[in-house]
Amino acid sequence: MTTSKTTAHFIINFFDKTISGTKTSFSKASKGISPFYEELTMKMNAHPTFELAVKEPKRKSNKAKRTYVGMDFAFIEDYISIQGIKATQIMSEYKAVKAFAEAQKMSVYPFVKKWFLGEFDPDGEGFDMEKAQKEISDAKIAAAVMNAATAA
Repeated sequence: MTTSKTTAHFIINFFDKTISGTKTSFSKASKGISPFYEELTMKMNAHPTFELAVKEPKRKSNKAKRTYVGMDFAFIEDYISIQGIKATQIMSEYKAVKAFAEAQKMSVYPFVKKWFLGEFDPDGEGFDMEKAQKEISDAKIAAAVMNAATAA
């Protein structure tokens, strides 16, 4: 038996009483004399009552990952600031979440982003960046117009 590789191509599952491997591993073992064949026959001889099972390959999710272009700390702070009477409470929560992540030496942005999306997209249907950017822009314009009116 060749032992140049220590990789196991077939896995023994004692709970299910199976010897499993990929479709490719079984195909290579069926060709006859090869490390795959030797490994499979050795495991079958050691466990004659076990069944053979083909492992299903892991499937990647077809669900597209949501990206939020332009979402950074400045955007988050601007968006919180236009939330009306709840803005002060939400801003203090934001600062606490950010400080907690820093204190725990966690990746701050992903942690804060997760909190932000939980706060403003609780149903997980997708946060509308364009709408939010327009709301921020409109609020800044309204503030500028009000400041100009008060200055005059």
